[in-house]
Amino acid sequence: MLSQFFNYCDSIYQLNEASKKALAECIVIKDLGSEELILKSGYTANYACFVSNGLVRSYYLKKDEEITTKFLPKGSFITSIFSFYSRKPGTEFIKTVTASQLFCLHYNDLENLYKEHLEINALGRIITEKYLYFLEVEIYNLRKQNAEERYKFFMKHYPHILKICPLKYIASYLGISIETLSRIRGKKNNF
Repeated sequence: MLSQFFNYCDSIYQLNEASKKALAECIVIKDLGSEELILKSGYTANYACFVSNGLVRSYYLKKDEEITTKFLPKGSFITSIFSFYSRKPGTEFIKTVTASQLFCLHYNDLENLYKEHLEINALGRIITEKYLYFLEVEIYNLRKQNAEERYKFFMKHYPHILKICPLKYIASYLGISIETLSRIRGKKNNF
């Protein structure tokens, strides 16, 4: 069951069998339905999870409106970065969009694995670097580009999400209204 996870890990950094065994012993598997809450604002994120199947999103509330900040499809790692690493309550919600399976690792277990297994420590560093790289690309796209360019970026990086995700979440992520998103999508010559 964890083979997909270890294949992903090995594609980033080769783990020895002892590290894989120690990691497997700490992983908690969670099977969730669609629209299930994983983390609530005001709580501390105790788990970092790998999305084995499904789609997850994170968001925060602004005047009772959900503002989507990330989409996390199959093959992604999810947590509230601020909350997980600061060990303080966060301000974001994390929720499934579709039925999802997550492989979750508690903060304390991860810290112990980092200390006891250099390969896991190196893997964690590389995953964090990849996350930071893509986060910077996303920030640039969402802050510096116009609405059509943001949509093109979304289509390039998340084409499969368009098929399974409500448009209101996508519009929120892009920082535009559903009407603007519909207008952009209607311009067939541009896409």
